[in-house]
Amino acid sequence: MINLTVCAIAVLLGGFDYFFIMFLSFGFLMSIGFKELCKKNDYLFYSNNGISKLWLLLSSYVMTFVAAILIGLIVFLIKKIF
Repeated sequence: MINLTVCAIAVLLGGFDYFFIMFLSFGFLMSIGFKELCKKNDYLFYSNNGISKLWLLLSSYVMTFVAAILIGLIVFLIKKIF
């Protein structure tokens, strides 16, 4: 949610092209920072299941990257059709 909020501000200020840059960089870091500051105890669930914090962060970034690529492809196809 934090990531999408940061990206929405980037779209309003700079245009839709900045969405992907912000989504993969600053927005992701902001959401990780928010979770580290405000929701530290939420990691206990993953720790109890044997998932390391590094693996959790890496897999989260990979999923964010895949989502950004899919959104980019959909936007590209829509622009190409219209």
